[in-house]
Amino acid sequence: MREIYDKRYSVLTIQSVNEQVTSDPMRFIEASELYYNNQVMAAARTICESGHKFVLLCGPSASGKTTTAHKLKHRIAAQGRGARVVSMDNFFMGIEKYPRLEDGSPDMESVKAIDMDLLNKCFDTLMQTGAAKFPIFDFERQQSVHGTHDIALGSDDILIMEGIHALNPNVLCHIDRRYVYRIYCSVRTKFVNGDETALVPKDIRLMRRMVRDYNFRNWPAEHTLAYWKNVVAAERVNIDPYRDDVDRKLDNTIDYEVCVWREMLKDLMKRSDLLYDGTCPELTRIFDGLIHFEQINHELIPPKSLLREFIGGEEMD
Repeated sequence: MREIYDKRYSVLTIQSVNEQVTSDPMRFIEASELYYNNQVMAAARTICESGHKFVLLCGPSASGKTTTAHKLKHRIAAQGRGARVVSMDNFFMGIEKYPRLEDGSPDMESVKAIDMDLLNKCFDTLMQTGAAKFPIFDFERQQSVHGTHDIALGSDDILIMEGIHALNPNVLCHIDRRYVYRIYCSVRTKFVNGDETALVPKDIRLMRRMVRDYNFRNWPAEHTLAYWKNVVAAERVNIDPYRDDVDRKLDNTIDYEVCVWREMLKDLMKRSDLLYDGTCPELTRIFDGLIHFEQINHELIPPKSLLREFIGGEEMD
């Protein structure tokens, strides 16, 4: 049973999770998916009833914000309102203009990597005329392409923009706040073993990243871990100061997912070179918690689950 721990987290016990896995795993999967989807449905209902024109959806890395944005779009459409999703990433300045980290590498996590003037100009035009040309960013070449997305909004339509900087106060700064609905989504459940914390939300997000980076980028765990430090540091600067100034928070934890990561990361958990020589103490701590969970085969994950964003095979509603 999920318990509210404080304003930031809710809590699940390892015992509760394992009991549900062993007694009826499919029922546990269905209940977990329903908990998340009901939150999205409630948000869509509120947005449609309140008359907001724009939704700014922010979440840290591996929070599932892309899937959430598209699910929100479909839930809004189901209530008779038009909806579109755009990614804030299309407003990247390009590699030549990115700020630099101390080691000289490009800092793509910084808000200064975003062309904020262009972003606000596009939204101001959209608000005033109902149509605007949005840029398209080529991630392989790390630069904008010459073409544009033609975005048009009818009088009852809603535009959702997702990105790690979506809650920055400079975003849509010229548009009246009453037209803007702000959402923060992330993993917001921690898992405990008795009186001890086994896994915190950041641990869940890191496991999601390791699985996704391996599946889609062929990155080894060492690469993900090295990059993760910069990601978390940037979140403290770019997201944490603004995450409480929102209209709604979503808990994107899928309760059974720890059991899936237990199954999918089992080979990595045998890597003694990573876990026991002091190379990756964070990974050692995470796996010390993960080992207590029963396993669930990833093939049981529903095709429309948020978790498909990290393992592949995703089907949108």
